Amino acid sequence: MISYLINFILCSAMLLLAYHLLLKNKTIYTFNRFYLLGSLLFSLAIPFIAVKQVPQVIPAIQPVTEKLQLLPAGSIQMQNPVYANEPVANSVSHYVNYPFYSLAALYCIVCLLLLYRFVKNLNTIRLSVRRNIQVDYSGARLVLVNEKLTPHTFLNFIFLNKDEYTSKQIDDAVLKHELAHANEYHSADVIFVELLQIFCWFNPFIPLYRKAMQLNHEFIADAAVLAGNNRITDYQQLLFSKLGYGKSLSITSQFNYSVTKKRLIMMTKTTSATAAMLVRLAIIPVLAVAFILFCTKTEAQQEPVTSKPTTTKSAEKHQDNAKAKIKFPLPMARIGTFPHTKEGVSEDKLKEYTTITAKYEEVPGRSVMHPDKITDDDKVKMESIFRQMSIEQQGQQTIMFYYPAGPLSASKPTQKQLDKWKDPKYCGVWIDEKKVNNADLANYKPEDFGNVFVSRLTKYAINRKYYPYQVNLMTVDAYKKYRADAIANKHKPQMAFRMLNPHYRKI
Repeated sequence: MISYLINFILCSAMLLLAYHLLLKNKTIYTFNRFYLLGSLLFSLAIPFIAVKQVPQVIPAIQPVTEKLQLLPAGSIQMQNPVYANEPVANSVSHYVNYPFYSLAALYCIVCLLLLYRFVKNLNTIRLSVRRNIQVDYSGARLVLVNEKLTPHTFLNFIFLNKDEYTSKQIDDAVLKHELAHANEYHSADVIFVELLQIFCWFNPFIPLYRKAMQLNHEFIADAAVLAGNNRITDYQQLLFSKLGYGKSLSITSQFNYSVTKKRLIMMTKTTSATAAMLVRLAIIPVLAVAFILFCTKTEAQQEPVTSKPTTTKSAEKHQDNAKAKIKFPLPMARIGTFPHTKEGVSEDKLKEYTTITAKYEEVPGRSVMHPDKITDDDKVKMESIFRQMSIEQQGQQTIMFYYPAGPLSASKPTQKQLDKWKDPKYCGVWIDEKKVNNADLANYKPEDFGNVFVSRLTKYAINRKYYPYQVNLMTVDAYKKYRADAIANKHKPQMAFRMLNPHYRKI
C-alpha cells in the first residue's frame, strides 16, 4: 500500500513537471487539457499494473551428496511450549497496530472535512441558482444575482450581477468567455480534481494540477473570444477593467482569474504546427519512462538451470531423503504432516488461493491483518486447495493449515516458584485463561495445578513495561478438560498466519 501511494505521488509529480517544461507555454490548449486529466488517471492506474520480469538464469551448482534447503524470509514466528523447569521463551501477545489505526483515523477526518467543504460549495451554488432569476442565453442559463461579483460559470449556469446585466454594462466578450466555459464543460474537470483531492489529499501535487487546469481553461475561453475577430488590445483592456471585482468559489470558472498577466501573454503567442507536433511526440517517451519507473514489477517464476550431477545410487537416495525432510519455519504447525501432493496445484489454483488470502493481508504476501474475519466459505475453499498443494507451496502461503501437535504435557510448579511469582514486577499471572492478582497465588498449592507455561515477554508485548515474564497456569480440572478437547480435536485442521511481529495467533 505504501509503495502504491509513493508511486502515485512521484508519477503525478513527474508528469506535471513534463507539462510545465514542454506544454504549458504552447497554444495547444485542448491537448493540454486532456494531458492534465490523463496524467492524473495515469498516475492513479499505473501502480496497479504488474509487469513480470524474467530474471537472468544462472546455472546453479548441484551438490553431489546433499541438497541445502534455505528457509524463506519473513516466516511465521511460532513459540514452542515451555514448562516451569525449562528455559523461558517468547510470549504470545496480541499486537495492535496503533500507528496504522491512528493514520487511518487522520485520513478519514481530513477526507470528511474536505468533503464537507465541497458539498457546502455545491449547496451554495444550488441555492444561488434556485433563489435568483434565470435567463436563457445561447443554450446556457444566466443566473442574475444581487451581489457584486465576478462573472463566473458552473456547469451550464453563468452567474452575473443583475444590475450590470439589466443596464447592459456587461460586455459581449465577457458573455462569450463564460459561454465557452459552459460549452466546453470545464466544470467537469474541476469537479473531478476536487473529488480526487478529497480522497487523495496526501498528494501535494493535486492542487497544482487544479491550478494548471483552471488556467488552461481560461486560455481556452480567451481563444474562443478572440476567434470571433475581437481585437486583442480591446479584450486586454476589458480584462484590466475587471480586476477590482470580488472573487467567486474555487470550483467555478471565473472571468477574472488571478493570473491575468499570463493570460495577456498567451493571447499574443502562437505555436507552429511543427512545434506542436514535436511537443506532442515528446510526451510519448515521458509516459514510457513513467510506466517503467512506477509500474509494479514482479519476477516470473522460473526453474533454475542445473547441471546434471554424477552421483551414486546411495547419493541419490540421500538426496531424496533430504528433499522429503524439507524444513519449514513452523515447528508447531507441522506443515509436513498435513495432506499434500507431490506435484502440487496449478498456477490458476495458486492464484485463486492468493486472491482469497489477499483480502485479509495487511502487507501483501507477508502479514495477515485480521484472521478472525476470515469467512467460513473462504476457509473451506482455502483448505480444499491447500490439501492439493505440495509441501513447498504450502510453506510459501500467508495462511496455512495444520494439525495440532497434541495437548501439552502435565506439569506442576514448585512452591518456590509460586512464591516468586507473587511479585507483580516479575510476572503477570493467568489462571485458567483469566488474569489474576499475583497475591492470589497464596490461595493455591502446587498440586492444585495441572499445567504451567512460563514465557518471556517480547518488545511487542503490551505489558512488557510492567513485567518481563508471563505465567499461565491451568488448574487440575481445567487441564483435564483442555487435554480431552485437544485429543478430540487432534485431527481437526487449524489455521496459522504469517505476521510481521514474532507472535503466534490462531483461530
